Amino acid sequence: MYVVNKDLLNSLEKNIYSILIKEIKQNNTLSIIDAASICGCSPSKISKFVQKLGFKNYKEYLAFISGNAFTVIPNENERLNKFLDNFNSEIIEHFAAYLQKFEKIILFGYGPSFIAGQYFEYKLRNLLEIPICAVAHETSINDLLSKNNLVIIFSVTGQFKSFKELYENVILKNSKVAFILEEGRTEFLETYDYTITLSNYLQNPELLPHEKTRTTFFAFIEAVIKQLETPSFEKKLQKKVKKVKDDF
Repeated sequence: MYVVNKDLLNSLEKNIYSILIKEIKQNNTLSIIDAASICGCSPSKISKFVQKLGFKNYKEYLAFISGNAFTVIPNENERLNKFLDNFNSEIIEHFAAYLQKFEKIILFGYGPSFIAGQYFEYKLRNLLEIPICAVAHETSINDLLSKNNLVIIFSVTGQFKSFKELYENVILKNSKVAFILEEGRTEFLETYDYTITLSNYLQNPELLPHEKTRTTFFAFIEAVIKQLETPSFEKKLQKKVKKVKDDF
């Protein structure tokens, strides 16, 4: 499980981000020394950059960006067991905190992924005191959208239909988009600011997007809800809010 939030990066780090994604596409064995040379910085800066993105080290970052971190496991029971064995609770905590920043949450997905959005809506309504709605059509998002909203898009492959126009409309309204993907895709990392890739273990590539399971989505949703329900997490959030108010 990986989270990439470009909003955490400064201008230099965003430049490194853009350069390395393009370079690694051409050379999936790019060393950290060569990466630093291309970006005009030190290897230690590259190391700090990948850690700021949430990766343990450059090796893990390289494997993710190049696609070498992903393995097809056709047997669904085996795949889900591996997914659960490698579940990253830190990303769950990060995302649960991220939800608190917005004044409205809109959940969206095509086909079966929309059902995951509906389920998340049902769960979140009991926990967050903001408007939350799941929609099945892009036009509905545009009707609901205002400033400081979060649009969460569930997609297994990211290939069913382009999200570019939707993303641009959301950004124009001074809001954010979070993509929850099962399969990591480089083009999403290049274009969009916030993505969570749920699993290193991919479903049978012969299946069409609508034929693939959404089990990892529901496991992710349940973990986020459990995190939001945790009393210690609520106390942490209250302290953060108080600190922001005091600083202000």
